[in-house]
Amino acid sequence: MADERTGRAARGGMAGLACLAMAAAGPAMGQGLSIGMAGAVTSADPHFHNASPNNSLAMQVFDRLVERRADGALAPGLAESWRPVSDTIWEFRLRPGVTWHDGRPLSVEDIAFSFTRARHVPNSPGGFGGFLRSIAGVTAVDATTLRIETRGPAPGLPGDLVNVAIIARHAAEDASTADFNAGRAAIGTGAFRLRSFRPGDRIELERNPAWWGPPLAWEAASYRMMPNPAGRTAALLSGDVDMIEMPGASDLPRLRAAAQVTLVEAPGLRVIYLAPQHGDAVPGAFATAADGGALPGNPLARREVRQALSLAINRAGLAERVLEGTAVPSVQILPQGTFSALPGLEAGAAAPDRARALLAQAGYPGGFRLTLHVPTDRYPGATSVAQAVAQMWTRIGVRTSVASLPWSAYATQRGSFAMHVVGLGNATFDASSMLVNVLGTPDAARGIGAGNTTGYSNSALDALVARAAGTFDDAQREEMLREATRMAMEDGAIIPLYHQTNSWALRRGLTYAPRLDERTLAKDVRRAAP
Repeated sequence: MADERTGRAARGGMAGLACLAMAAAGPAMGQGLSIGMAGAVTSADPHFHNASPNNSLAMQVFDRLVERRADGALAPGLAESWRPVSDTIWEFRLRPGVTWHDGRPLSVEDIAFSFTRARHVPNSPGGFGGFLRSIAGVTAVDATTLRIETRGPAPGLPGDLVNVAIIARHAAEDASTADFNAGRAAIGTGAFRLRSFRPGDRIELERNPAWWGPPLAWEAASYRMMPNPAGRTAALLSGDVDMIEMPGASDLPRLRAAAQVTLVEAPGLRVIYLAPQHGDAVPGAFATAADGGALPGNPLARREVRQALSLAINRAGLAERVLEGTAVPSVQILPQGTFSALPGLEAGAAAPDRARALLAQAGYPGGFRLTLHVPTDRYPGATSVAQAVAQMWTRIGVRTSVASLPWSAYATQRGSFAMHVVGLGNATFDASSMLVNVLGTPDAARGIGAGNTTGYSNSALDALVARAAGTFDDAQREEMLREATRMAMEDGAIIPLYHQTNSWALRRGLTYAPRLDERTLAKDVRRAAP
């Protein structure tokens, strides 16, 4: 198994089956688990969109070579063990006897196919290619051993592979994302089979009796899309669902006091940030002159403007008052204490006077008008946060209005916004997820920039991140990622606001280990010991 130089090394479809009905007495009495989801799952295709709600579903139906435990530690998945054979070759030993939901055996060819397909999914709003950028080839040593050749040293490969679902070649080779959504191609090896997927409504799962993992507590599980926080809380307290994710901040005192509810919480890695459009072209009607007329260029392309907007924000006020203590203010990608976070870079007080001076320096002494876009049903309290930020910017002369959209539409339109609210879960548990996928110059051949919707490009940043990816020494790699983070933050590539606290509420008698990656996994919900 891989040693510590890997950076957190390893420790330690619808197939025509009969439906398993939920007990008529309700979820609390039957063999099914019902979960109220805050975010909308937009596809059952595990390679379509690297978004947390989609990944929560994918982790039920599909497995990965390497998994993560709730605390973030790497753990065996479809691979029982792994080790670097050389600087450019990793060897993975597969778990014997694993079968797909239709009974066919897992093969090395399925894994190689998965890594190819995940890089090239049509119309993906943000895919998984960045996690596979180092892979040059996959070969079988024998039926249960494969070797992955990388383009250069790739110490973080096991951690990258945590994010890529393995799919069945025989079911998906000619399949589209629509075929996954319909269930025809959603043949996995995971703990649950996909029974039905109804976008915007619910997802029905049934237990896979052949799963290789620990015994499940549930014969069936239902994920219900409940974007309204008060509605989720009401559904839990009434017994309509067994568990909810991301309770609203204002509901937390009520849930803590409820005798029939257990609340679990953990610090999160997700950073909520503002993403400015960096191109020279004015982003449509979403940025205009102070009098409403046309602008000669995009003000957000000026670093001084981006810095001014950041200085105007009272992050402590957002975290303490708007979000009622459920977030930690931040001006960087990762929480303090996390691998590659910048020590000492803390969110300071708002500085509106300095912000106004920077606007004048950039050529906008009278400010301008701006539209800030925000999803209505993706991040807790995000609409209220956007409204508060808009007021702060208006006070420095950037008259800001807020436009909100449901996540299903928002995710596909982000490239057209002048400025938008978005979050990143930092799935690699270091800064590389942001630096490669979001801030990397879009380049499909190199596997970077898959989630870059703002046009940001910095060749020096790309080169430094590439050197970090090939550095086995943890201390050296961490310093390179820190320097790249510093470079991006000083450039105003994004405007970080805060890190979320992850929370779930369950009916009493159930247990769930709160996850740093905020995934909501039915397979990990247990009945408490009597």
